[in-house]
Amino acid sequence: MTKNYVVIYDITDSKNRYKIARFLFEYGIRTQYSVFEVEVKNSQFNKFIGLLGRKIKKPADKIYIYQLDKNNLKNIQRIGNYENSVIFDFFV
Repeated sequence: MTKNYVVIYDITDSKNRYKIARFLFEYGIRTQYSVFEVEVKNSQFNKFIGLLGRKIKKPADKIYIYQLDKNNLKNIQRIGNYENSVIFDFFV
């Protein structure tokens, strides 16, 4: 079983910010510059959190992870140009 999350980050170092974005691209789509919608298997969530946490390098860096339930997923509304994003089937 998988769960869906919104990951928001504020990373001060550009090189490290790029590494975090590359990591998150493996799990989902970028919806804003520092915001991703990701899908993680329940069995891999702790590993996902651990790997992501190790990528923080400075005390000022922050990562927030918000779980989305099924009601949240079907109530997402997108306004504007998001056609170039890969949208998961459950958003359609």
